[in-house]
Amino acid sequence: MNESVVWEPTAKQAEFLSCPDYEVLYGGAAGGGKSDALLIDLWDLQHGGPQHPQHRAICFRRSYPELKDLIDRSRELFPQFIAGVKYDKNDHLWVTPAGAKFEFGYLSNDNDRFKYRGRAWNKIGFDELSLWPTEVCYLYLMSRNRTTARDLSCDMRGTTNPDGPGQKWVMERWGIEEDGRAARIVVPTEFEVEDGQGGFRMEMRNIVRRFIPAKLVENPYLRGTGYRERLLQMAPEDQEALLQGLWRGNRVDGAYYFKELQRARAEGRIGRVHHQPGVLVNTFWDLGFNDCNSIWFHQAVGLENRFIHSYQNSGEALGHYASYLQKLAQERGYVYGTHYLPHDGANHSRQSGKTDFEVLSEHLPGQKFEKVERVLHRITGIQQMRSAFPSCYFDEKECADGIAALASYRKKYSKLTNSWSDEHVHDQNSNYADAIRQFAQGFEGARRHIEGAEPEWKKRLKTLQKTRRAGRSAMSA
Repeated sequence: MNESVVWEPTAKQAEFLSCPDYEVLYGGAAGGGKSDALLIDLWDLQHGGPQHPQHRAICFRRSYPELKDLIDRSRELFPQFIAGVKYDKNDHLWVTPAGAKFEFGYLSNDNDRFKYRGRAWNKIGFDELSLWPTEVCYLYLMSRNRTTARDLSCDMRGTTNPDGPGQKWVMERWGIEEDGRAARIVVPTEFEVEDGQGGFRMEMRNIVRRFIPAKLVENPYLRGTGYRERLLQMAPEDQEALLQGLWRGNRVDGAYYFKELQRARAEGRIGRVHHQPGVLVNTFWDLGFNDCNSIWFHQAVGLENRFIHSYQNSGEALGHYASYLQKLAQERGYVYGTHYLPHDGANHSRQSGKTDFEVLSEHLPGQKFEKVERVLHRITGIQQMRSAFPSCYFDEKECADGIAALASYRKKYSKLTNSWSDEHVHDQNSNYADAIRQFAQGFEGARRHIEGAEPEWKKRLKTLQKTRRAGRSAMSA
């Protein structure tokens, strides 16, 4: 009786699945079958992972909404080739009859790594690795990569596209060149090994990091599906990354705040910015449950607007964020001034019948909340933030995620007009960008600075609006 084929790897996927090296990164261009390959690899089939009671694997994404696509795909695949495997939707965990386990997790920010303190997995995977702005989470989870089962391998696996806020550190760690060719780095490392006499000795061994590039043309399953044609509708620099697999520096073309961040770094306004005791800490929010909820923590010291911390999470109720604020107050001595929420914080929830203002006030009694009025056009708020930027200072470590999001927040590219529009791309970077606009739109210190630059930003806004009207006229002609 012939068994049906459940899943068959492409040549590049097979190369990834069979690679014996410790740290392997797979991907480059879009359409290379990255996620499927990672899901299969983490079961460690060559060592009988599903049948091994001590096999433990975990797969990470940046946020829970992004994780859901992986989970859905796993529910299509796993029951077809692992008999009796069961999924626990509450713990995001697969368990086989033998006791092998495969779970899903997310790391929205560097602090989330501590949720996994004390845990251990022999297979750890990161899907879309370049979406993590820093290597902090990756390196911390590497310390959790261990097992007492000598017949199981310990491996770190990742997939990625060439773009994303973490592009620079990913390129440096795996030695990836701008042309996206295959790369291999050998790292001599000291290991503790048994000496055969009941003791241990130190021995030098080589740890290998390998980058395996893959492109859409190497995936026969996507031929004739129209996927390549959709990629061709993207901006030229996105085509270079996602279609050709090129790694062009770390600038995101069409980014709203690129020049402002570049100038801030040149002027030393991105670096170490300490919390100033005795100065009130304000917060600026973007609200979202299924989407990400983002918060900037700010102090006004003289004429300087100092951003001392940023935090983002998803899939959590407002009580979680209130607890996080209370934790910072206890551990760091934050004394809060005003919490600035966007206008939709005044909307009533269908579930509770309460507004976000009311819910947060219950969790944080006695604290001050202020609604930031909505601007008619988002581009107006973006221009206001640009004008306020020269007064802003950012802690490079505490605000790493937020800074990376601002650097990647960008305009939409129109293939029809072959130009950038003033519409934004809604992705994992949007929430931090929307949160900091509450500062520009609602904080008195920001408004004073904006008023000083008002003629210039109004001029730029009028130019943008004029260009947009001209483009519409040309299309309708």
